[in-house]
Amino acid sequence: MADIFRDRIHAGRLLAEKLLQAIGVQLNMMVLGIPRGGVVTARSVADQVNAPLSVIVSRKLRAPYNPELGIGAVSEHDALYVNWELVHELGITEDYLKKEVEYQKKRVQEYVLKFRGGAPLSLKGSTAVIVDDGVATGATVIAAAIAARNAGASKVVVATPVIAEDVAGLVARYCDQLVWVLRPRILYAVGMYYEDFSEVTDEEVLSLLRSSTPQ
Repeated sequence: MADIFRDRIHAGRLLAEKLLQAIGVQLNMMVLGIPRGGVVTARSVADQVNAPLSVIVSRKLRAPYNPELGIGAVSEHDALYVNWELVHELGITEDYLKKEVEYQKKRVQEYVLKFRGGAPLSLKGSTAVIVDDGVATGATVIAAAIAARNAGASKVVVATPVIAEDVAGLVARYCDQLVWVLRPRILYAVGMYYEDFSEVTDEEVLSLLRSSTPQ
């Protein structure tokens, strides 16, 4: 299959067009990128819709013996999403799940400290637009959507360049609106849709946040 997006910036521009069509320009909009790659796409979106940019930290819960497989996610404001069907199917113990949740919560706190100086996420009365560079299982954006709601957002929008059709239905249950550019029937890997899907560093994320639109 041919690549669709040149890179995350290009994907963000196309996503911004879809976002504006879906919800229009809103004065109280806050664009929130999920580190790391999602922040690059989010910065591109924020520039196009002239909205401030920040981060919302969400961490995947890893399946035992297969860390690439997500069984859920944790985010800020005590947000937790668990794919219980998958947990039961894999026979994951309560003890393992508890330890993984606690570990990833600590990682969330570390990234909040690194990317926002430890400042709590405050979204009271805002339209929170959560951006990731692609959604495979939906876990991290679902946890982020829960966190945005817990942080006081009046409307939660999840926006992504590419999301699998079956996952889109699941994610839509946790947000007010879901916006996408591509919705393939099956999504094997997000990187398949990018010409350049190179790794993003923490330093790049910090640089994007420093140069974002001031609130």
